[in-house]
Amino acid sequence: MAEFKKVIFFFFVTLLLAHDSPYSLDKFKPVLGISKLQAPQSSYNPLYSRKYGDFADYSNRYFYLQDDKYMVFYMCGNHNRSELRFKNTWKVDTESEKTLKAEVKLFPLNEKKEFTFLQIHTDGTLKKVITINKPLLRIVWYKKLRGKKNHIWAVIRLGDDIFSRYQKIDLGVMPKSFFDVKISVYKNVMKIFVNGVEKVNINVGYWAKYYNYFKAGVYLQDDGCAKVLFKNLTVKD
Repeated sequence: MAEFKKVIFFFFVTLLLAHDSPYSLDKFKPVLGISKLQAPQSSYNPLYSRKYGDFADYSNRYFYLQDDKYMVFYMCGNHNRSELRFKNTWKVDTESEKTLKAEVKLFPLNEKKEFTFLQIHTDGTLKKVITINKPLLRIVWYKKLRGKKNHIWAVIRLGDDIFSRYQKIDLGVMPKSFFDVKISVYKNVMKIFVNGVEKVNINVGYWAKYYNYFKAGVYLQDDGCAKVLFKNLTVKD
């Protein structure tokens, strides 16, 4: 029995240490220094989660460096995720532009319906502050939506309560290679650019009472698996 436990222990250690760390590349150190890793749920899991800025020499089966150049997020299972949550919070009426820029490649694998790879989410942990635990924005791959297959969509919440509707804006067919996404929030205006082309320009002043943060990674909305590669990822928040 003791020998069996030892084998299991080394099996899990191998899974945790089998990949290089994204932190080994200078281009990822700034974003990892201001973020924490949530996997496979939002609650802290000592096997697969990481606290803010604690990424030196760290990787696991759901978060690792590929080909010495790509930061990888991989996950399987309905409502599971491997995501970075960025530490700083801000409001949409900010006088200092908040931006997230990503050069990203998507692998839906056998995901059945949809997965999210970028978000603006409210900070639902703040005490004595009006808040809801909902995203203002999700950027999503859908297998099929409104007759369009394999497209990227912006899913935007249109009100400031739990009963609010969503607007879904088509950002185009999923590129087969890496593509650029920029999210910008400034003075109540949210903009989304794909490969330098403005796709969304919307006033989100109705969201002004909430504090928000950026997220990046992979978050499944159905059974199956998906993988996201980031060639570059920068945040100004």
